[in-house]
Amino acid sequence: MKWSISGALLGVMAVLLIFARLENEAPTSLEARKLISTELNNLELIRYDTSGRKLETSHADHAVQLEGDSQMLMGGLHVEREDEQGVRWQLEAPRGLSRLSDDTLTLTGGVIVTRGADVTLETDELTIDANTHLASSSSQASIISARGITTGSQLQIDFRGGTAKLRGDVASSFSKGTSEK
Repeated sequence: MKWSISGALLGVMAVLLIFARLENEAPTSLEARKLISTELNNLELIRYDTSGRKLETSHADHAVQLEGDSQMLMGGLHVEREDEQGVRWQLEAPRGLSRLSDDTLTLTGGVIVTRGADVTLETDELTIDANTHLASSSSQASIISARGITTGSQLQIDFRGGTAKLRGDVASSFSKGTSEK
């Protein structure tokens, strides 16, 4: 009986010691989770300039804005723009992030850009600035046409002028064929 009382007393002291240690430890903090403030399916946005000319039409299969954020996460993006020469640009990406604070849309996850029917551009990410009418990418990019492929480490598209430029480590390969005159 002596051993059982002293064993119980030792057990109680061990439990009290464990509780005392737990109380002295700093609590672990869990990151606060934001609530969804807006969730949209089949979103379509049309952007106009100050004179009322249509600049672009954007479609997203799914869009989510979290509470307190000035940005919107999007999936299944398709953007259409027309340059000043009347040529239509189409941009496709699986994901995107629209920032209201600086009026930009960043397409990610493998972006495919077509200009008219003759040129295709590919890159991992592309940021469109609605104010300057420029799109830029700092990831590897390719311009693909019927004549060949040109790659570079940076891409810039001017939607007003209807041009695309590759910069940094630019390399080209052209296929044999007849030249058009």
